[in-house]
Amino acid sequence: MSDKKIPLGISIITIIMYIQAIFGIAAGIFVIIDKNALAHELSDISESMLLYYGIAAIVVAVITGLLAMGLRSGSNGVRLFIAVVMVFHLAIGVWGLIALPGARMAGLMQALIALIVLYLLYGSDESNEYFA
Repeated sequence: MSDKKIPLGISIITIIMYIQAIFGIAAGIFVIIDKNALAHELSDISESMLLYYGIAAIVVAVITGLLAMGLRSGSNGVRLFIAVVMVFHLAIGVWGLIALPGARMAGLMQALIALIVLYLLYGSDESNEYFA
């Protein structure tokens, strides 16, 4: 663990990432459990596509939770990996927003949280100094 004082933004990111992981797992489980009904409701989306979406959401969410645990170390490698995962969250969120009408709110929230985390990771001087 770094001897540097952890910036408020990094603490906020950690909390956001845990929340995002919980929502991502819940959304993925919901889509997998309800894929039959969603496929009937959304005639242009197959059950297999919904299954893949649910699995992808769960995998990315679990990785996000694990990274949240490692963020406080001050490692630039963890910071970069979190940024990459947030880009995946953003992509999955946009996919849900556009392609899955039943998951639009979850997709919107996932995309917005990813953008906030990216800003807090790279948009503040405190954060840049912490990871220097």
